[in-house]
Amino acid sequence: MNYIFLNKYQNIKIFFTVFLFWVSIQFGETIEDSLAFVLVISIGIMHGANDLLILSLKKINNTNLKKNLFIYIGIVLSCVFLFLLYPFLSILLFLLISCYHFGEEHLSDKVSINHFFDISYFTVYGMLIFSMLFYAALPEVNTIMKELSAVEFSFNQIMYSLIFSFVFFLGMNLFLLWKKKILLPEFLKELFFLVLLSLVFNTSSLILSFAIYFIFWHSIPSIIHQIFFISGDFTKKTVFFYVKKALFYWLLSIAGLLLLYFLIPQINLFSTVIFVILLSVTAPHIWVMYRMKN
Repeated sequence: MNYIFLNKYQNIKIFFTVFLFWVSIQFGETIEDSLAFVLVISIGIMHGANDLLILSLKKINNTNLKKNLFIYIGIVLSCVFLFLLYPFLSILLFLLISCYHFGEEHLSDKVSINHFFDISYFTVYGMLIFSMLFYAALPEVNTIMKELSAVEFSFNQIMYSLIFSFVFFLGMNLFLLWKKKILLPEFLKELFFLVLLSLVFNTSSLILSFAIYFIFWHSIPSIIHQIFFISGDFTKKTVFFYVKKALFYWLLSIAGLLLLYFLIPQINLFSTVIFVILLSVTAPHIWVMYRMKN
């Protein structure tokens, strides 16, 4: 893997985070949210549109590919049915697996101790990100929650989640420093990232805050990893190949998103529709990424 390129992307990520932080200060929520929707619908959904291509690259024969496709569709349908039957429970499960997924993408290249520690470390990091985000914009979060499940998060729940995740993330990093698995500059850099994200979350709207992390800290790094896995290199040609292969499934997702928004009268917020789409595809996407990385 071209780690030099990934290191260069770190600077690009910081630049766009700071730039959008400035945008959130200069412009109103309407512009913020419009920009966020464009980012999530384009790059965000695109980063999961090549799951089936990745599965096909790992196939042994056609039967195995059919089996993987059956599992993938089964996970999607299970998520949809669970949401229809138990919306609040499905949201909690979505957040839990998303915590792991965010942490895995951000930290898996930096730390690997053992299976249990890695899962815990990744999940705690993701929980810290979501807790910071929800703490900064709880009224907006609860507006979406009421549309999805008629249940809200309390301030104390989010505060305890924030404290718990920060204490455990700090403790696990101190353990890694003690074991010399990470260096002090790496730890300080992660703390700087958390401070920067906290400033962004407390200044920007919920939708833009989520988009900044989801796109620049998660989706684009994931796309880079996927392109290396699919093509073995990161060039204009391999990027074009990735986009071309993803285009059909990306358009299909956009069509589904629009159908949900216009055909279900109970949904008033476009952000709610995006959340439903993400909820249905996140679990199978995480399964594919786990297969890819292992």
